[in-house]
Amino acid sequence: MGSLKRELPEIVAPAGNLEKLTFAAIYGADAVYFGGSEHNLRVQSDNFTADDIAGAVRFCHERGVKTVFLMNSFLHEREIPSAERYISGVRAIPFDAVMVSDPGMLALIRDAGMTCAVHLSTQMSTLNHLAVRFWHSAGISRIVLAREATVDEIRLIRDNTDAEIEVFVHGALCIAYSGRCLLSRHLTGRDANQGDCAQACRWRYSLVEENRTGAPLDIIEDRRGTEILSSKDLCLVGRIGEYVDAGVDAFKIEGRMKSVYYTANTTRIYRDAVRTAGTPEFEKRLPFYREELDLVSHRPYTDDLFNEFDSMGFSGIPYINRAMFLGYKTGSDPHGAPIIKTFNPVYRGETVEAIFPITDVIRDRCFIVKDIIDTEGHSVEMARPNSLYRFIFDEEMDDYAILRRRR
Repeated sequence: MGSLKRELPEIVAPAGNLEKLTFAAIYGADAVYFGGSEHNLRVQSDNFTADDIAGAVRFCHERGVKTVFLMNSFLHEREIPSAERYISGVRAIPFDAVMVSDPGMLALIRDAGMTCAVHLSTQMSTLNHLAVRFWHSAGISRIVLAREATVDEIRLIRDNTDAEIEVFVHGALCIAYSGRCLLSRHLTGRDANQGDCAQACRWRYSLVEENRTGAPLDIIEDRRGTEILSSKDLCLVGRIGEYVDAGVDAFKIEGRMKSVYYTANTTRIYRDAVRTAGTPEFEKRLPFYREELDLVSHRPYTDDLFNEFDSMGFSGIPYINRAMFLGYKTGSDPHGAPIIKTFNPVYRGETVEAIFPITDVIRDRCFIVKDIIDTEGHSVEMARPNSLYRFIFDEEMDDYAILRRRR
């Protein structure tokens, strides 16, 4: 079974809203995953309105990008009627796949007559080829393996099944087994298994001795406090060749709630890393891959879920922000000057860095901001966040440029 010839693994990118989906597609995603207003595991994400969903699928299909629609929350009995109504509203949309966690949701999707492929979420903790065969026989074409699966286990699964295998390659990890956590629900009433995680594992905690309840002690004394439950972030770029050789069909990037910049940069890096894996070009570009992934907001990285704390020592897990996302080129005026949508302040006279999709060459370079012109035609010293401005740079800028400033 594992000897079948396979194409280059897909990059499956997060799309928290239509804007992020657009940049995921432009920056090299083979597929995007996104959810609507109900029944997915990121209810705090912007998600997609009913009107957005059909437009998103159309946009992607015009560019040869697959769409995976998320209905991967776990159903309580009282939620079955609302799930049935929701499915009836989206069943005619030509998704390439729907992702589920709950077998009950799978039953509702099939009962509604949806004929697209079904993918199984990592939430189901699939770790062996017997489980993969079970789900495959139930009509599921692709299984997103549990993050706990090792590369050796993946290889054995590949050798014993023809089901498509997807693994997470980058992004936030969870302290709970396959993300099935009750801590948020216990502390806040927000159920992580229904997409409403409060990320209580990221909070800072103190140690209290039972006879001194008014005198909490920091377990690790630093200016941020203690994050004893907070995991590092996953980053498998340096080991991508091992996973390609193991027969992975698709690599999934976590991060629907992160920025356009995060989505675009992680997508283009993993797309190029998969393209070059196993070649001298990969080794040449690996420092660039690592540097770029260090320039998106992240916690310290690990490439091994089971050994992320090294020799059982503990260190804080702070966010690392080495670059500021400034904005992106959304079009041009009639004279060809770039129109920039801003997310943070940009100043006239400064030098900014722009990144672009990677084809055969890396086109990233710096631009000098010669002038900034507001919507009323006035030259201004600073572009304010969340606005549109016409920029004059020292040289021509290609479409879909994303601007940043290194810290």
